[in-house]
Amino acid sequence: MVFSCVMTCNRLFALIVGMVLVAGTGAAQSRAKKAESPDLREMRNYRLNMDVIQRYMQAIKSTNDDAAAKKCFEKNAPGDAPTLDAGEKLINACPAAVADLNSAGIKPREFLVITGALIGDFMAVGMKKSGTIKDYPSSISPENAAFIEQNYDKLQAMLAPLTGNRK
Repeated sequence: MVFSCVMTCNRLFALIVGMVLVAGTGAAQSRAKKAESPDLREMRNYRLNMDVIQRYMQAIKSTNDDAAAKKCFEKNAPGDAPTLDAGEKLINACPAAVADLNSAGIKPREFLVITGALIGDFMAVGMKKSGTIKDYPSSISPENAAFIEQNYDKLQAMLAPLTGNRK
């Protein structure tokens, strides 16, 4: 519940979905590049790999199983924060959540960046695979696109609990 993107990353998730949908055309891509925030740039520049994603999933499990971490974010979830800095401050204010993330080898800011990069990039690859978009938006790096394309089925199974697709 604490870090589940379905429950707590509403603003970040909505921003990513909107960015992926809007950036689907060439004109929209150039507008998106001009308006790209430092947070979006940081998520785009983050390189995903299987080790990172496995640690991320471990962090989600740990925090979801931790009543103290859940209590910290009942009314103010870090994924709902307007910026990565604000989300990071919320996580850092919760010692239980910081301990859970540390046990998985992930820092609070990195957790938020991974969330944005992984969910947004996974959605973009899925949209391209289904024919919804022809080209990737500028929000996804070619390296992350290639990684997700190569591992799509495995990642889909790993992310099912976050996306609501129980397989």
